[in-house]
Amino acid sequence: MLDINRILFPTDFSAVAEDAFSHAAHLAMRYDAEVYVFNVVTPQEAHEMNPMEYLPLEEADGRPGMFYMPAEDVDVKTPADEQGRVRVTYGQIESVSPAHAIIEQAKEDEVDLIVMGTHGRRGFDRLLSGSVSEEVVREAPCPVFTVLAGDEPTPGPYVDHVLAPVDLSEQSTIVADHAAELAATYDARLTLMHVVEQAAYPTVYGVDPLTPELPNVEARAREALDELAERVQPRVLDVETVTTTGYAARDIVDYVDENDVGLIVMATHGRTGLKRFVIGSVAEKVVRTAPCPVFTLRSFGRNLLLEPAGEGADEAT
Repeated sequence: MLDINRILFPTDFSAVAEDAFSHAAHLAMRYDAEVYVFNVVTPQEAHEMNPMEYLPLEEADGRPGMFYMPAEDVDVKTPADEQGRVRVTYGQIESVSPAHAIIEQAKEDEVDLIVMGTHGRRGFDRLLSGSVSEEVVREAPCPVFTVLAGDEPTPGPYVDHVLAPVDLSEQSTIVADHAAELAATYDARLTLMHVVEQAAYPTVYGVDPLTPELPNVEARAREALDELAERVQPRVLDVETVTTTGYAARDIVDYVDENDVGLIVMATHGRTGLKRFVIGSVAEKVVRTAPCPVFTLRSFGRNLLLEPAGEGADEAT
């Protein structure tokens, strides 16, 4: 079970924001969580109208430029015909940096999860631009659920297949546990995936990185994935494992395209731990290009598990 009480939903009122809200609403109804609908107005947008202008917003004490509407219960119906009542708070702030405003709001309200759409590399400096979402994923104090805009809207939350790419580092159990819980939330099957990089074979495989034996590496990876699958099996409808050799970001996205994956769950970095690699080249490319939503966890950061996820969990909370 995941511990989700408060969801921050940054929005620019676009179609991709609506797609993202369906997932926020689904999770809010499933976990009885409150949704904070949050808009950031930049100086360039100060004279533009948006739906927040029609709400009875009040100025927040001690926070210049911050306006909010107290929480109220709202009837919600998603494109998947889920219906329920969700407690919703509305807020709007003026800021020159949308990403910074989102991150600070997440810290201020101690939110458990950020759910946001992203326009990818289109629309720089807008609230849901790719550059903003990437900064939020890098710096947010909690997991981030991103929904990439496509050529046509893809209303959610239709997820029947969850993919969890893992790097077999000590944080892989936390990724697998989150993926299993989310798969259960969506009544979806789960695939655990590991890509053996062609360029290098780190010591995580238990072999000499200078003289790797590829078959041995793949066998060790399959064994490790089987152990993770056995760990999460009781919580999901179905779990399978996939081990392949190639280039992780490319192969993950290819697998998504070829297997109708509806959600990716992955860590933003594994073994490097260096600040400039905090999102990691693999996760960064997947967030930018995957045709389905991506749930990212900061390794050694906060997680949503109600109980520790095995060895190393204390370091990740």
